[in-house]
Amino acid sequence: MPSRTRSETGVATNSPGGSGTGLRLIRHAQIACVYLAVGVLAALAYTVRSMLVLVFLGFFFALGVEPAVAWLHRHRWRRGPAIAVVLLGVLLVVGAVVLLAVVPAVGQVGHFIGQVPVLLTRLGANLGNPGDLGSHLHDPALHDALKQAASKAATFVREALTAGFAVLGTVFGGLFAACTVGALTVYFSLAMPRIHAAAESQAKPGRAEALRTAMGRVGGYVTGQAIVSLCAGTASYLFFLAAGVPYPALLALVVALLDTIPQIGATLASTAGTLVALSQSLTLAVVTLLFFIVYQAIENYLLAPRIFARTVELTPLGAFVAILVGGALAGVLGAMLALPVTAAAKVLYQQAKDELETSPRAPRS
Repeated sequence: MPSRTRSETGVATNSPGGSGTGLRLIRHAQIACVYLAVGVLAALAYTVRSMLVLVFLGFFFALGVEPAVAWLHRHRWRRGPAIAVVLLGVLLVVGAVVLLAVVPAVGQVGHFIGQVPVLLTRLGANLGNPGDLGSHLHDPALHDALKQAASKAATFVREALTAGFAVLGTVFGGLFAACTVGALTVYFSLAMPRIHAAAESQAKPGRAEALRTAMGRVGGYVTGQAIVSLCAGTASYLFFLAAGVPYPALLALVVALLDTIPQIGATLASTAGTLVALSQSLTLAVVTLLFFIVYQAIENYLLAPRIFARTVELTPLGAFVAILVGGALAGVLGAMLALPVTAAAKVLYQQAKDELETSPRAPRS
């Protein structure tokens, strides 16, 4: 059968078979262009990945300060002064933490590493040298191995403190990255009403509300976690000073940092504090353990429900899997950001699922 026919005016036209072949070729060309465009965009994103991380951190921190900015805005503050006050407060808190905790902790790290053999000897004595355990704790080889591990742990803590800028430091430098993130945080905070307005004007009402809810959950989690970690570090520091636990600033900083890791952070923090206290006396270790038990009960049943109310609605299994995936993808920083990102993604997924369930289905032919 010929693929071309001639009309009465003598102009060639496509037959049905030729028209279908042409449409399939056009469709394949469109698909190939889409794949090519995605590949080009992926290559560009990989090339500028450092800048994309900066933009993400700036937007993430802007969402973190948004609840405080919105509260001031509701109390008749203009948005610009409200952002300035909130960021100034954040800088003051960070500066106080650096002066009161980080600087003393850095000075205590070296002393702690040098005292590891003495601490292990005291630990074995306080355990009563039961069988092979006491002899093993007195082993010089174990002392050397733990000193090396403590040195590596100190390096790991320093890297964790700058986890958001570690990859960027080789290209931009940590100071430049920090200033860039701070500037992006200000710009995103100022533009937040326009971002919400654009989402509401371009998307369906349900989608705009879901996006607002997702962003609100991220902001609420960041602000709440900062408050909880600050409370944990402050309470631990005061207890360590009052009880006479050595290296109070270092241990309080470790508690505050580990408290940002969901599920396992509190257990790791209490273990570290109790072991250091056990190097002094068994009574001090028991008192330290009781302090952590009481504080965790207060945090879990009093502070966290009020601060994180309706912020993260995840099952324990879902939260644990999110932490594992975040840690595998981005280390400590990924584990810290896993819950708010997963909670926001859950809101958007639920909205998409509701739209699919309520959309009219096409009749079957």
